Amino acid sequence: MAAAARPARHDAAAWQRTRRTAVCLAAGPQVEILFSADVEGLSTQGERVGGVIIRHGSRDRLIAARRGVVLATGGFSHDATLRKRFFPPAAGFISATHPSATGDGLRLATVTGAALNTDATSPAYWVPASLFRRADGSRGVFPHTATDRAKPGVIAVNAAGRRFANEALSYHEFVLAMLRDGDGESDRPFYLICDGPFLWSYGLGRIKPFTRNIRRYVASGELVEAADIAQVAAKIGIKPSILAATIANYNSDAKDGRDPEFGRGSTISQRHLGDISHKPNPCVAPILYAPFFAMRIYPADLGTAIGMKVDAQARVLREDGTPVAGLYACGNDMGSIMNGNCPGPGIALGPALTFGYIAGRHLAEGSVAGASAATALV
Repeated sequence: MAAAARPARHDAAAWQRTRRTAVCLAAGPQVEILFSADVEGLSTQGERVGGVIIRHGSRDRLIAARRGVVLATGGFSHDATLRKRFFPPAAGFISATHPSATGDGLRLATVTGAALNTDATSPAYWVPASLFRRADGSRGVFPHTATDRAKPGVIAVNAAGRRFANEALSYHEFVLAMLRDGDGESDRPFYLICDGPFLWSYGLGRIKPFTRNIRRYVASGELVEAADIAQVAAKIGIKPSILAATIANYNSDAKDGRDPEFGRGSTISQRHLGDISHKPNPCVAPILYAPFFAMRIYPADLGTAIGMKVDAQARVLREDGTPVAGLYACGNDMGSIMNGNCPGPGIALGPALTFGYIAGRHLAEGSVAGASAATALV
């Protein structure tokens, strides 16, 4: 049986187009898909998890699982209580993950005595993000992963108008620098600063390269535009003389492709994300030509790293290391196999696919009494 964990109203049609749904539908009556079904709790038989209790429509329903229950609800990126408990204060409350990631899996598991890997190096996988408004008025979060920060001709500054990190760092490491600079303040502003040629050539955030009309981005406040750096500084609340000095200091070396302050473009990875056609450094160019632009960025997450401890079969473990019978976890409900470190893109998706497969194999290979054996995925 499959139950969706707190989907938004507009998600059902999108989910039906996914490969997972198509595979389930192809299985016919063997698989039942329930949309807009809230999981109320786990059903236990002694110390064994034997199913889930869901609210579907106006009634509660027990879904028995003879083999076991797999928790894959997406972590707790959108749960304010758990974020406050595990995230540093400077992280704030912005996430690029799906709104359904509200910590349901962790709450369900802890009732059974499941243990969490709270000693993770970082509680989440981080990404700098800008905010915007969609046509329907809802808030959008744009993750600045690899499209702009490493390109030549943009810098990132903090609330004081000073650079604080190598802009070409990986998105995870870049936000760690933001959190260190934030010094515990949950709403400390950061900005990307660039000039007209940069915006035209590379874009910024969700603004694509070669965008001729940027008026709607400026009108919404997503993008700040000004004729000179002093005006940019005034519009974003930074002392003009400090921002001007920051850019002048950066430009003095950038004209020769150097960044002695932070070593931007010093690794193969950084240069790969830059502009290989720009010489001598694919990541460094001066900021010179009006108009000038600023875009506010925030520390955001791409998923949580704190989750349930599991064994090599994806079985959820108690504090004493024994498995909770009938309970499995994968994805962001499972504690990070990298312990909160982020060596590269896909560090959440790769283990999610792998341990989902492992859990499925272990469940399929288990011996079960009775003519049929169901599995609940929540």
